[in-house]
Amino acid sequence: MGKNTANPLPAIGFLTVLENEQHGYFGGYLLLSELGRPLEFHCNTPVLPNDAQKILYGASLRPYVLGELIGQTLVEKAELPVQAILTDQEEMLSLTLLREEPIACLAAVDTKSLSDTNDSIVPEFVLDNHRLHGTSTCDWQPEQLRTTIAPLAAYVDLLEPFERIREAIREAQRITENPSDNEHESSAAA
Repeated sequence: MGKNTANPLPAIGFLTVLENEQHGYFGGYLLLSELGRPLEFHCNTPVLPNDAQKILYGASLRPYVLGELIGQTLVEKAELPVQAILTDQEEMLSLTLLREEPIACLAAVDTKSLSDTNDSIVPEFVLDNHRLHGTSTCDWQPEQLRTTIAPLAAYVDLLEPFERIREAIREAQRITENPSDNEHESSAAA
């Protein structure tokens, strides 16, 4: 018998950021199988821009921090390749300048208010009650991305994984902020 040559499961990445006024930006990247099961999770230590960065970057600070610093770092840590990366943070789309994977921003929509015509210069489409869109720097095709994401959307509301990420980040913050409490709980449980 030879080495295990099984192909990795098809994965979709979910990337978001939780902002904390005191500590800065905490990012999380969750890879899900087509059935909605977690395959990998990564989060970062907080990124807190200093006053000089706020002045120098101006309005471009948030897209730089979210997409190019946090997003790029988290996606590079992943071991599994992904078919697409979804985010709920518009500013995270600056990551499209650095990555080849299709990257789309996801938001809930009322499909009754959408028209069937798409005169936009950015790729976009609606899947169930979600609008997915890119930027003018994206080169993905809406129908291809819809086909990629549809199997997962059959099992999971596409906005739900972002809440999983935020809860995991909050839990990690609780653990690091109160390590003595956790040690006490661990010894009490043993």
